[in-house]
Amino acid sequence: MRALLLSHSDGGGGAARAAYRLQQALVASGVDSTMHVDFKDTDDPRVRRNAGALADVARRLRISIEEIPAVVARHPSPRLFSPGLMSAISARRINATGVDIVNAHWTNFGYLSIGQTARINLPFVWSLHDMWAFTGGLNYAPDGSAARWRTGYLRTNRSIHSSGWDVERWVAGRKARLWSRPRDAIASSTWMATLARESALLREWTTHVIPNAVDVGRYQPESRTAARARFGVDPRVRLVVVLLPTHLDDPRKGFDLLRTALSRLTTAGTTGVEQIELAVVGHTGPPHDWAQSMPKTHWLGYLDDEGCIDAYNAADVVVVPSRQDNSPQTATEALACGTPVVAFRVSGLPDFVTHQVTGYLAVPEDPIDLAHGIIWALADDQRRSALSQAARARAVDLWSPSVVARQYIDVYAEVIDRTRR
Repeated sequence: MRALLLSHSDGGGGAARAAYRLQQALVASGVDSTMHVDFKDTDDPRVRRNAGALADVARRLRISIEEIPAVVARHPSPRLFSPGLMSAISARRINATGVDIVNAHWTNFGYLSIGQTARINLPFVWSLHDMWAFTGGLNYAPDGSAARWRTGYLRTNRSIHSSGWDVERWVAGRKARLWSRPRDAIASSTWMATLARESALLREWTTHVIPNAVDVGRYQPESRTAARARFGVDPRVRLVVVLLPTHLDDPRKGFDLLRTALSRLTTAGTTGVEQIELAVVGHTGPPHDWAQSMPKTHWLGYLDDEGCIDAYNAADVVVVPSRQDNSPQTATEALACGTPVVAFRVSGLPDFVTHQVTGYLAVPEDPIDLAHGIIWALADDQRRSALSQAARARAVDLWSPSVVARQYIDVYAEVIDRTRR
């Protein structure tokens, strides 16, 4: 089987890392798979990109053009919006490869346009790392019963707070016209699959559920003492680890909820757990309004994969405070390292965290219950050991590269057979 994976990048963001991990898993499973990207982070010869000075100029131009509609429409969430106008690779070039299957992943920032996607005539499947494929250009959108991506982008159901050009209706209209032929999608969580099946744009598509792969040979339990020594953390304390997003003001990531929960951990008499400390990955120092009531905090800054593995192993618990998230790899990587995860019972997280078995799922958007979950996971050494063993076993059983690759290969075969029938 010959496969072509399409992705904006092979590293950096979670979707890109998931796509590249799949690429590696497919090759290890005997698939002749290559990957085309716009931004290449690895030195893998099977990952290809448009190279040269002209390609770099074209790349910057595409990204700039992609930003124009949001600016013109004065979109309230430009960081989460992509109109899908530009392409780093054409459908003609994709079709000329003659591969057996084309697997698109995260395609924004001018990597693959709505129009070029429609012109791919080879067997095709789309891995949904977020909601973009079935929204009017947003990577994440509210998922209430009256959401426009569910009901359709009508003139009559626009937010009363919006005015001017309805750019989301324009993007959704282009998708509806150009993507009239149902295709196949793969969602990495049951939540994302459900949304796709309920959406106006993709409800006629066939949607499968396959989790993202985690290299459980690299992400595995290691010495906590050695991991803490790297960061200068006392081996006797209870350590809570969080990975914070670049934009702390993104409500979807729940930084405000996390701060409220953490402030509850500073009173040992209330928690019953002494010497709680916090380690933050992704930031080198606190925000200007970081409260004095927070636990002692180690600001670890940006870490590469090996650094993150050490952080997971240094932790007694990892917290994922998102209000909305598809399949955060912070959770699956931590669980593969045998570290319990505390999160809210939202979106795709129940697929990965089993309540009081591999971690704790708090009441959605309830920071008090989030704090309770952290305390519950920290308070009992015997409980934490059981959580750790269950977490590791679940990761190996469900997210090992060979397990995930086999499921993808089965879907590929089904799509190829149906397309060529």
